Amino acid sequence: MSLKALQTVADVFEALGGNGGLESITGSKPSTISMWKKAGKFPSKTYVTMTAALHANGKTAPASLWGMKTKGRGA
Repeated sequence: MSLKALQTVADVFEALGGNGGLESITGSKPSTISMWKKAGKFPSKTYVTMTAALHANGKTAPASLWGMKTKGRGA
């Protein structure tokens, strides 16, 4: 199965049901989730849970949206 690649925090919010969906998936408070949107990234501790939810919906997103560094080309 091919996963649809999302590119932005807004894309992930939409794919996972907005603030309410993320509250349910992560167990985080609404005010905390709103801060993620403002910051333009998600906390790394939510990476596994959120990417599993994305995969269950046929989607994926870059680890950089969680502040994770990826190995550069030629490194």
